[in-house]
Amino acid sequence: MLKDWFCEALSLQPGEELLLPAASKAEATRLRNRLLKLRDEYPDQADAESISIRVTLVKRRFFVALRREPLSPTVAFKRATDGSIVRVTLPTRERLRRIAIQDGLSPEEIEEVLGSAEEEEEDAQKEEVQP
Repeated sequence: MLKDWFCEALSLQPGEELLLPAASKAEATRLRNRLLKLRDEYPDQADAESISIRVTLVKRRFFVALRREPLSPTVAFKRATDGSIVRVTLPTRERLRRIAIQDGLSPEEIEEVLGSAEEEEEDAQKEEVQP
């Protein structure tokens, strides 16, 4: 059932939230932890990481909030001294390695995948956004 709710959250528009009711703070925390695990195991990590998961209190009732964030948490922008804005991404090498091992790739295939991922990261870091 939680997997269905997580998939529903993936269809939200940026800024929208899905609130799952919980009977207590402890239950909300358990639900949040299970949803965090589901998010970590989701095949499309870039999409899954755009969903933030937290416990919240609304009118004295506990909820687990799944919110579609406007950007992935692995992406940020840096303003240079000349005023230009450069896209910056967090290293994902270890995360990719973990997923590749879970998918049953051989060591050679993993190195091939990680090599192409590094090239993509370098290209993304070079990409500039005009202010």
